[in-house]
Amino acid sequence: MLSEPGGLVLEPSPAGEIRCYPDRVRTIVEALDRAVRLFPDAVALETAEGDVTYAEFAELVEGAAERLVEEGLSPGDRLAVCLRNGLDITVAIWACARAGLVFVGLSTRLAPTQWAYMLSHSGASLALGHPEFADGLRRAGADAGLAPARVREVGDHLTGRRRTWRGESVPFPDEDSTYGVIYTSGTTGRPKASRVVHRGTMHSAIAYVRTLALTARDRTAIVFPLYYVTGHVAQVTPMMLVGGTSVTVADVVPREFVRLIDQRRITYLMVVPSIWPLLLRDPAFGWPQLAHVEIGAFGGSPVPLSTIGALRERMPQLRLYDAYGLTETHSPATILLDSEFRRKPGSVGRPLPCADVRVVDDDGHDVLPGEPGELWIRGPMVTLGYFGDDAATEAAITDGWLHSGDYARVDDEGYVFILDRKKDMIMRGGNKVYSVELEYLLVSHPDIAEAAVFGVPDRLAYESVATYVVPATGRTVDAAAVQQWVAGHMADYAVPRHVRVVDVIPRNRTGKIDKLALRETMELELSSAAAR
Repeated sequence: MLSEPGGLVLEPSPAGEIRCYPDRVRTIVEALDRAVRLFPDAVALETAEGDVTYAEFAELVEGAAERLVEEGLSPGDRLAVCLRNGLDITVAIWACARAGLVFVGLSTRLAPTQWAYMLSHSGASLALGHPEFADGLRRAGADAGLAPARVREVGDHLTGRRRTWRGESVPFPDEDSTYGVIYTSGTTGRPKASRVVHRGTMHSAIAYVRTLALTARDRTAIVFPLYYVTGHVAQVTPMMLVGGTSVTVADVVPREFVRLIDQRRITYLMVVPSIWPLLLRDPAFGWPQLAHVEIGAFGGSPVPLSTIGALRERMPQLRLYDAYGLTETHSPATILLDSEFRRKPGSVGRPLPCADVRVVDDDGHDVLPGEPGELWIRGPMVTLGYFGDDAATEAAITDGWLHSGDYARVDDEGYVFILDRKKDMIMRGGNKVYSVELEYLLVSHPDIAEAAVFGVPDRLAYESVATYVVPATGRTVDAAAVQQWVAGHMADYAVPRHVRVVDVIPRNRTGKIDKLALRETMELELSSAAAR
């Protein structure tokens, strides 16, 4: 173990030597044990089912782990759940880790045929779901070959029993063990099951605590589904480390959400960027009424400069953070700090202290600062691979370096700028157009609130640039203005040929723009027009 600058140490791992926090809490089970010892009476969770302290939450986790073992599950077995945000699903995550099981979260927005694939691929031994999803889950279970008795309504399986927390008398799991899998979006084929590993979660959680300066007085509202990575890695686990409180939100209705932020005295918001304009439409979203909201974190797509400006004006106390990461990095790999927004617009910040990044060409060779290429990431937050898919793991990770699938550039100060998803790069007559870079430009227009850029087939130039834009509140914009704006800032081949001004841009179940649906709609429209 060698010391590194910043108090980090080099440690061996399955991915090779990586920089780690030396005195870390190593697993989410150990994090709960520590919270029971340090903050037993602090409220851990506020849910529709009621509030629980850390001591009470630990008792529920111990009881659920015991119940799952009684159901015949053994270490390494997979538990699949189809549940909305709340007490049940949070207990399920920690109970799986406690019992050495693997948590498999099923998105409540998917179809039963998609659940069936995940049940089959993961080899789930038991599936539990909320009554509203029970019929579809039973059909999925039958298609996946699960016995009917192994697909059930959740009932009291997870929160119906309390047992005294036994701490270290039950050995904690190894920090490189997998306690969950998260299925990626699968827009280009079958989704892959990214392994959720204790080491990755804990390093990410510690990074959030340190970067956001979280304390026991912080309270966070969880709007991201807990069957994905953000809710439990970026919110519940950091709160557990400091003794703060997590408030689960089943569905986000902007006006009701603003009321919840006020009534529950939320201090830490983590949302998809598209939520900010919706919140700003409500006059109640502002200082001094919400002076207690001090942290505003987001990531996943560009935020218009007009939105940043509106947040600065309405919520002057709010510290903003733009976090970039993937499911495979257990949430953040880079973070742009509040003080850096003005100086580095469009950047997603610099790597976390324990993260390394490279930008490489198609042959895997490093490019010069400022040059575009694929972003590779290494560090303790990187997954160890994909469950049940050695070929995908080998293709995605080289000597511990995760191939992000994102085109990016890194400037000479180490700031990362995401240019595009590799699969979304547009090839226009031999010239490369990076859709995310163009989206950042579009939302810098004062009249544009949201933008989605993608390529559509072009008989002469291989692909044409297409975009959907949403006008800012109270503003109007037309196709000619969009094209003129791009022409004044980028090369002529980046000017969108097809522009559609719409009220809403569709998003997928993770809150990201659904470019597949947009592309299909545009291609159908263009083919219909050509046939006339």
